[in-house]
Amino acid sequence: MLLRIAVFVLLVVLVYYGIRSIRDNFNRHFKDIDEQKKARDQSDRARGNIVDLERDKKTGVYKPKDKKD
Repeated sequence: MLLRIAVFVLLVVLVYYGIRSIRDNFNRHFKDIDEQKKARDQSDRARGNIVDLERDKKTGVYKPKDKKD
């Protein structure tokens, strides 16, 4: 009886750590993708030829932002 409990507990622990490992790998993969996308976006914005659009509240059409500098 004690052997069954020990085997069951061992299986539960192994499954828990396996799921945790899969989750960590999954999160790390998408974190790397997000960091690459952020770096690419920042370099694109630094170039200056990117136009920021904002939605017109009356018509719902996206137009370039007014520069009021």
